[in-house]
Formats: sequence, C-alpha cells, structure tokens
Amino acid sequence: MYASLNDSALWAKVTEGDKEALAFVYRTSFPALFRYGMKLQADESLVKDCIHDLFVTIWLSRERLSSTDSIKYYLLASLKRRISAQLQKNAVDSFEDVPETVAISASPEENIIREQAGQELQLKLVKMMGQLPPRQQEILHLRFYEGLSPQETANIMDLSLNSSYVLLSKALNFLKKHSEGLKCALFIVIQLIHL
Repeated sequence: MYASLNDSALWAKVTEGDKEALAFVYRTSFPALFRYGMKLQADESLVKDCIHDLFVTIWLSRERLSSTDSIKYYLLASLKRRISAQLQKNAVDSFEDVPETVAISASPEENIIREQAGQELQLKLVKMMGQLPPRQQEILHLRFYEGLSPQETANIMDLSLNSSYVLLSKALNFLKKHSEGLKCALFIVIQLIHL
C-alpha cells in the first residue's frame, strides 16, 4: 500500500499519525541511514541509537513537521545533524571514517576463482576509496550510493552547489587517475564471469 505512494503523500500520512506509514519509512530507510551513519561515525551503537532517536522525534513532533518531497534527503540530513550533535555532546572532535565496502556476493554456482577475483577487486576499490579525504568519500557516498541530487548533497554537506561540484570533481579525478590497477582487476573479473 505505502510503496505506491510518492514521498509527499507518504510523509503526509506520517504527519497525520499513521503508525504503519512511519514503520514503512523506517523499514525502507534504515539500511541507507545506517550505511551513511557508519560513514560519519564508526560506532555502530551510536549510529543505531541516533537513527532510532530520529524516528522517535519524528513521531513525537509529527504534527509540527513540514512537508517534504524527498524523505530520504530529509532523513539523511537529520541523521547527520543528530550524529554531529551527539558527538559534540560526547566531546568527540572528529569523525572516524570507515570506507564502505562494495558488496560482491557470490552466488552458489560461482566457483572459488571468481570469488577470489571479486574479493581482490573489492579490496582494491576499498583501498583506493580509503586514500580519498573524508569529505570526498562523503560526497561520493551521498551522490552515488544514496543517489541524492547535487543540491541535496550540497545542503547535507553544508556546501554551496559550486563547491560540491568542485569536491566531487576532485574525488572523481583522483579515482580516474589511480584506477589503472582497478581496471585490470575488473577486466579479469568480467572475463572470469563470462567463462
């Protein structure tokens, strides 16, 4: 029922007090919120607590919430503020970034060689991403893993739209410049998959 609603209509149901609508938003948003939260702070329990607190706050203040066209954007921005506030409260001065790994799951039919090649590619990608500064990792995560628009990404990161384009360009140029080893590994994986 809720999956067919657009974000505006679904959010309206939440603000009207529909518990099932909020539960649907929670279930569908939790994985993305958790991944993003772990990019900001490596403390799993803190991230989960912030996500749960965010949804409790949404429920308790549902009557005062304004409408939104993008629930994902609203939740990601709110989670970032909540984690930041929690870290300040805990007197933590900096974020600890953990590179997100790319999930490469092997099907039961794949053999050990393909699995090892996939793991090698994954490690190279994680290593390359880990060389990026934290802000460049964050912008790549928001734009490509979470699929946010350039304006939404800029707003979450407290950047002007131009600055977000510059930051994204620097990150992509770094990956392009240092991707030769990754291209070779990817070629090998593709060849093995088509055997």
